[in-house]
Amino acid sequence: MDKLYKIFREVEEDLKFIATSGVRIKMLNSLLEKPKTSSELKDEFKIGASTIIHAARDLEREGYITEKIDGYHLTPIGKITALKLIEFVKTLYTLKKGKEFWLTHVIDDLPEEFAREIYKLYNHEILTSSVRNVFKTLSIYVELAKKSKHFWGVSPIFVDIFVSLIKKLAGRNADIRLVLTKDVFEELKKRHGDVLNEVFPKVELWIIDEEPKVAFTVTESFLSFGLFDEKGMYDPTHDLISRDKEAIEWGRKLFEYYKSKARKATLEDI
Repeated sequence: MDKLYKIFREVEEDLKFIATSGVRIKMLNSLLEKPKTSSELKDEFKIGASTIIHAARDLEREGYITEKIDGYHLTPIGKITALKLIEFVKTLYTLKKGKEFWLTHVIDDLPEEFAREIYKLYNHEILTSSVRNVFKTLSIYVELAKKSKHFWGVSPIFVDIFVSLIKKLAGRNADIRLVLTKDVFEELKKRHGDVLNEVFPKVELWIIDEEPKVAFTVTESFLSFGLFDEKGMYDPTHDLISRDKEAIEWGRKLFEYYKSKARKATLEDI
């Protein structure tokens, strides 16, 4: 921590320089698209030319942009700063938008590399159930999932309705890949052995020794992401849903992460 604090002290003024000016932030972001003149930036931001020129001079003085014949360009420092700034802003937005969701659940089992990229979920909605409609989130989830062509998921929990969903998807030759805990797999065999035999090996199954504290599904069109609460119980009443390409990519990589830690089920397991 002491080392980090020393680093912070070195860049404290730089952080203030970027974070305390909305115009400078917008300019860095805008110039990621392409070089632009002060006139183009003025029209884009709907602010006075003097404000643009003042901000540009500040950014140029600090080495973030440089002015050329065709307008302002990001320097290498400016481009990297802009890219990381976007990630940070998206991260704050993700956490603020789903504040209750993140505050009432645990992410201890979420690998650090994926926690670092949580900004990829910024374009999301949190589905919630209520006492009047306890199955609301599940119903919406099933409606979204039943038309999927690709259905990948990790599940440390067992829900009966998922079995009929998987059976229907398998009947439509969907690409189904599931990572299940040992307990969930054994429960599946015990309660729905006939269905398991029917869909295997159409459905690719992996068995994981760990007990991930996340449950999620990723398809070609959406990510459904659920967490456990602080008491260690899975919370079916809150579901993060995103249809954004970045979120779907994040979900697919997370699936591959857990799949790499599991072994593929064979006929002997069935």
